[in-house]
Amino acid sequence: MSADAPAVPRARELLPDPRDRRVLRYALGTTLAMAVAMGVAWDLSFIVPLLTLMLLASPAPRPRIHKGLGFVATIAVASYGGLWAIKYLLNFTWVFFPIIGLLLLGVFLAKAKGVSPFLVTWLLLALLLLPMIAVQSPDLARFLARGLVVGATVTLFVVWTAHALVPDLPARAPVAAAPPAPATPPADAGRLALTQTLVVLPVLVLFYLFEWTGGILVLIFVALLSMQPGFASSFRAGGAMLIGNAMGGVAAIVMFGFLTAVPEYAFLILLTLLAGLFFGSRLMSSRPMAPLYGMAYSTLLLVIGMTTSTDGDAKAKVYERLYQMGLAVLYVVVAFGLIERLRQTRDR
Repeated sequence: MSADAPAVPRARELLPDPRDRRVLRYALGTTLAMAVAMGVAWDLSFIVPLLTLMLLASPAPRPRIHKGLGFVATIAVASYGGLWAIKYLLNFTWVFFPIIGLLLLGVFLAKAKGVSPFLVTWLLLALLLLPMIAVQSPDLARFLARGLVVGATVTLFVVWTAHALVPDLPARAPVAAAPPAPATPPADAGRLALTQTLVVLPVLVLFYLFEWTGGILVLIFVALLSMQPGFASSFRAGGAMLIGNAMGGVAAIVMFGFLTAVPEYAFLILLTLLAGLFFGSRLMSSRPMAPLYGMAYSTLLLVIGMTTSTDGDAKAKVYERLYQMGLAVLYVVVAFGLIERLRQTRDR
């Protein structure tokens, strides 16, 4: 090769800024997840873009293969093992609910001890959704279990593909590993896990006994919000989440309007990519409101995914989501407050 020939641009020269790489990976990964989910459309396919978003929003490196396979295996064992247990215990509520309570306690305790929030979230979905769906139809519960396992597998492959397309820059020098997050003291971890279980379990019992499957998103929101310590003290965290979801809801209504005018699969993918670049660039900035853009994009993906897969109304989905989230925020804050007040009264 001649010395005067132009050199092929290296990866560092094409995208020298690590932040730009994260934004591009975030947008490409969520777009690929939406393309697969809407193109194949299996059970619960619309949650794959949301879980891809969770993994790619983190600055953590590409998940290792053995950890990814272990994650899928854990979800498969939890889902199908849960189906087996539900089959024999569903008619014995005096045994079933204490077991569910112990499992919830174990999941929250694992979260307090530093287990991956992604794995904890997926385990909560399996633990909360399977009993509720099994009340209506055991066959539908089997479809749900399969959807959870397939969704976990597809999510991991999408994340690996996104990291392969937009890899991290090679380090110029060895980088010291970040210090591990301080572990929660065992006593505090146990108390926090017990409090979270006491917040979530009554809602699960009520939804199960009265078969409120139409409002199952409230149950999921309660479980997810209870993992955030900020809800124990004020409405601030819940208010921020409502604002973020409102932003995403408006974006979803606008995007749905474009899709109504041009109902093409390729146009859906293009709009998802543009939205990913817009929200990702703001999420991965130093702005005080940066986390709200991540919430907004997750709402956009959820509403569009649910609407396009069921031929629903985007506005109705947005209003329903905000209403259900508002109920969940109100309940979690009040429940945490009551438990803390009882604890203070007991300690006097």
